[in-house]
Amino acid sequence: MRKLVSDLANRAATVFGWLASITLLAIMATTFVDVIGRTFFGRALVGTVESVELLMGILVFSGLALTEVNRRHIVVETFQSLFPRPVKRLSVLINLVLAVSITALLARQLIVKTFEILQEQEHTQILEIPYWPTAMVMSVGIVLFLLVLLLRLIEALVNPSSADEHQTTPP
Repeated sequence: MRKLVSDLANRAATVFGWLASITLLAIMATTFVDVIGRTFFGRALVGTVESVELLMGILVFSGLALTEVNRRHIVVETFQSLFPRPVKRLSVLINLVLAVSITALLARQLIVKTFEILQEQEHTQILEIPYWPTAMVMSVGIVLFLLVLLLRLIEALVNPSSADEHQTTPP
């Protein structure tokens, strides 16, 4: 069962990774057009700031789960290399519990805010783009990240040798 959930989470993380890539392209294209318009035509693209702000939310939260699946988050191992193996494992478990706890808190708050945005029908000032689609994608992205972290924690508890593998290795 854990394997099935893990496979589904990995696939969903990959889809969200592609969404993040497409979002980054959209941000770059919007910024490019805005800069060209300002430089050569003396007119900025209307709503660039609003669009890029919304796209940045999608970009950040879409990439979190895939980054964790591929273990590509930044890890600072100042003292861990000096610890014996059991202390390293304990350190990894503590880090995972903290990551799950903080991410769960953030996910809860983001979901609450998403429902508030949906209820109030909030939108941007200039282009009047509704906030709720972006907030929904961000909520799903952080819940997916939380799921990946929970799976990582369960694996570290069930299979203590996997805690050693939790440390990132250079590409």
